[in-house]
Amino acid sequence: MDIEFFTRFLAAFFAMLNPLAAMPVFLSLTEGESEASRRRTAITAVVATIVACFAIALIGRQVLALFGIAIDSFRIAGGILLFQIALTMISGARHTSSAGTERERGQMERIDNPGIYPFTIPMTVGPGTIATLIIFSEQVDSPMRAGLFAAVILIVVALLFAALIIAPLLDRVVSQTARTVSIRIMGIILAALAVEFVIVGLRGSGLIGAGVGGL
Repeated sequence: MDIEFFTRFLAAFFAMLNPLAAMPVFLSLTEGESEASRRRTAITAVVATIVACFAIALIGRQVLALFGIAIDSFRIAGGILLFQIALTMISGARHTSSAGTERERGQMERIDNPGIYPFTIPMTVGPGTIATLIIFSEQVDSPMRAGLFAAVILIVVALLFAALIIAPLLDRVVSQTARTVSIRIMGIILAALAVEFVIVGLRGSGLIGAGVGGL
């Protein structure tokens, strides 16, 4: 079993979706709704997230090839993007790639079912998540890794679903401090992985010597 691949992808993907960080967004989008309505929205969001993630994993590299983008170039660009997102997580801000633009946030209150938009797109499946999925899918070179890749997506999305279902209760039980600390920790982990992406991309492009980085 490829433990290193599994743990790296799990850490990166969990940091991007971060169920604790998604909870307050979900509560805000479903404010005033009944428990049944919130459950339907959560199910919609989870199904949309799974479909989007697997679609990106399956066709992401083909899309890059269509535009003539080398995977090492994408690694560098993705690493820079993820590092920027990580810095906003560490500082306590929210990046527009996951929080939505000002205009998108202004439209939230007028949306009947926010499970797909804006919760899934662009919040849970934003540019950072897309970059993470494509970079790690490129490393799937065996049935074992394919199974681990799928398992990570299902595990993290299952945790997201659990967080959304119990969000009203956890919002009263989990302190703001705990949520803040978890986001900071995920930001640090994501920053380290982002640096690895850039190093490996530079090495693959021949801009730095072999032996630097280990992703």
